[in-house]
Amino acid sequence: MRLDVAKWITHQIEDLPDAGKFRASSAIRSLDWASKNYASGMPIPATYFALHATEEAVAAFVSCAKKRGYGNDAKINLRDHKAKATVSLLAQKTCDFVSSFDPAIALNPDLNQIVARFTVDGQVHYQPASTNLFHFTQGKDGDRKEDFFDELVEDFGNIETLKKTVIKGQEARNEILYATDKGYPTGFIHPEESLRRECLLTLGLIWAALDIVRSERGSIALIVQALRTATLVIESMSSKNHCKRLEGPVSNRP
Repeated sequence: MRLDVAKWITHQIEDLPDAGKFRASSAIRSLDWASKNYASGMPIPATYFALHATEEAVAAFVSCAKKRGYGNDAKINLRDHKAKATVSLLAQKTCDFVSSFDPAIALNPDLNQIVARFTVDGQVHYQPASTNLFHFTQGKDGDRKEDFFDELVEDFGNIETLKKTVIKGQEARNEILYATDKGYPTGFIHPEESLRRECLLTLGLIWAALDIVRSERGSIALIVQALRTATLVIESMSSKNHCKRLEGPVSNRP
């Protein structure tokens, strides 16, 4: 992500409702602390703050969805670290999905907005960047799916591997600092990769929160799909059986 795009996202945080604004600001502050710690030769606390930044960005994202009427789709407990780890994981997987369209973004200072370039069926498109541009479909007619839970499980191979990955993400922030009976943590082998990943996830989640707040088309399909998938994963974490499918319309918004 270009520096000017990152700065633009940061400067837009004031437009978020308080529930999202304070958490997004906290996320950016944690990224700043991560950068300063890493520059001082302390990669372990730097990674800790980067992971914390992502968790705060998740809270900002979900808070904005709650405020903008996503109803039951946004019933995610912000005090549940496992739930926030789930949303963080889904954000990464959604980025992987979007990457198949060979996207690129740039800031248009004249329009004061981010512009996206992406490719569909060999055709290059340019549009204002928005999560409205992509969503999961099924069938020959490209009908919109309610969620992408099945695709997520398939990507991990099975539900148990998915659960273990969520738990690993949930525990990562503490495990990077605390010693055990077997030793003490020495940090990531390649901390730069972790820092870059968490930085991109944090900024991406804040940008998605802004997109939710500014959407003039009602609920955004990809956001609804992501929230519903997160709920299904969270359900599966508390059940020995395969999670129940959500019932009802894709969104509670008219």
